[in-house]
Amino acid sequence: MNGRFNMILHIMDQLPNAFFNVEVHELEEVFSGPSLVRLKGKVNPPLFVATLLHGNETTGILALQKLLKQYVDKELPRSLTLFIGNVEAAKFHQRKMPDQPDYNRIWSGPNSSHETLQEHVLAEKVMTTVSREGIFATIDIHNTSGWNPHHACVNVLNKGNINLGGLFAQNLVYFTRPRGVLAKAFAEIGPAVTIEAGLPGDLFGVEHVVSFISRCLDLSSIPESVDNICELNLYHSVARLKVPSNSRVGFDRECNSTDFCFMSDLDALNFSELPENAVIGWRGNPNLKLSVKDESGREVGESFIYYEKEEIRLKRPVVPSMFTTDVQIVHQDCLGYFMERYALTGN
Repeated sequence: MNGRFNMILHIMDQLPNAFFNVEVHELEEVFSGPSLVRLKGKVNPPLFVATLLHGNETTGILALQKLLKQYVDKELPRSLTLFIGNVEAAKFHQRKMPDQPDYNRIWSGPNSSHETLQEHVLAEKVMTTVSREGIFATIDIHNTSGWNPHHACVNVLNKGNINLGGLFAQNLVYFTRPRGVLAKAFAEIGPAVTIEAGLPGDLFGVEHVVSFISRCLDLSSIPESVDNICELNLYHSVARLKVPSNSRVGFDRECNSTDFCFMSDLDALNFSELPENAVIGWRGNPNLKLSVKDESGREVGESFIYYEKEEIRLKRPVVPSMFTTDVQIVHQDCLGYFMERYALTGN
């Protein structure tokens, strides 16, 4: 265990009244730490909804505030269990605090260094507590740090996950890396998706999440098929791009004072088809390279990109996702992902 304060999972059977009007960055005044809230409804098992695994991703909280105000004086159509995650980081509008692991990388046990952190113990307790009552389905609500269309992510390709994700958006992303994401862990119990609802605080994103959770609460079972199955776009995330640690990154055309620079609207490329030889950025330091790793963690940069003078070009057609122009996120997480289309075979 590390030396930080002992982390406690707070469990309650109703939401504090202050929850409904509190600002997201003030949630620590309502929940003194990561919390499970178990709300009774007309039928069981509960729908499990996780939010604020990243403290700067606010849409989940805003959507739950709006949705649950409707049920202050009436019973939910289905029991609902909430996990409110990183309220400490939310206080500072940060994805995570410097001394914390990523709260969406702690759900598969110890990390690559085999160090058991208190957050791993927390995640195990959440899973044990929630699974004891059974789970109808799992929804993990997130925002993107750059522009992306709303989409759902699945970590196991099966009918339940695909159909649940298809109720949220026509764009579905299948990935197995990074390790330790919540939805992958809960997919071993039942249908589980991560939903990406656009930029934090966007009103359309809030409304979309409210509508999706409401629909899930009204379901008697996960649909055997979805109405728009022919319109679903399934992508496979095949590579993750990272910059070298401590490298200087900029988002304009000039690389005079940076090691790497990219377009100021790099995120506009997300979910678009990029052809072979397309320029995705420029390199100011010829001694450094982008890290491009596949799902098994192997370095595969030479299969995807090449360097022509200062230009960074594609070796093959790809569909980017989660490209961001937030330098802090680039260093804390990654620059983005490369995807390929994945055929849906039956449903």
